[in-house]
Amino acid sequence: MVGALASISKRIWGGRTPEEILSRRFKIFVIIGVLLVGVSKLLYLSGLTFPNLELVIPTLVVVGSFSPIAGRTKFWRRVTRYFGAIALISVFLADLIVWGFRPIYLFTWSGFLFAWLIGMRNKLSMFDKFKTLLGSTILTTAIAILIFDFWTGVVGWSLIHAPFWISLIGQIPFTFYHLSSLVFVPPLVGLGKLIARVKVPVPSAVRVKQEVGAKEGR
Repeated sequence: MVGALASISKRIWGGRTPEEILSRRFKIFVIIGVLLVGVSKLLYLSGLTFPNLELVIPTLVVVGSFSPIAGRTKFWRRVTRYFGAIALISVFLADLIVWGFRPIYLFTWSGFLFAWLIGMRNKLSMFDKFKTLLGSTILTTAIAILIFDFWTGVVGWSLIHAPFWISLIGQIPFTFYHLSSLVFVPPLVGLGKLIARVKVPVPSAVRVKQEVGAKEGR
């Protein structure tokens, strides 16, 4: 049983070369990102999470910031490039199935896409130091949340339901709640760093004199 699990783990997590291992692990990272976005939306709809505490924007920003190389095939290049749109399909479907179409969705859905595009501008490397990556992704996620809340809760709400100043004042406490979602950024960055930990064979240098002496001694 243990041997079978180890074999399956090696097939999923490992590979023959460092490049192949990284490619496979980045694919897993992208898939996890897609699942987290969907799960976050389902938890919110079921009432199991606090208001505005969500994984959608942190996941979109972190995965978008790394822009992982998930392989050279056309399929995975497209998955990586359009990760945000693919991940948000579950959000779109959940909203439509549970609530039906509402005009405010034009702002929330586009707001999520804005968050993903903001993350993609980072172009970070998973091989950088954890503190550097964490600081950059936390700042980017906070900016994405502020833009999302202003776009949806102030601009969108004022155009559809209430005057601008009422929407602005009413959105302030919800934005403070929403910023608590930054708590999800460290574990997401940590997962990215874990994925990037791949052993790379390094050739060891041999002193020329020792090598020549060994040949003469034969």
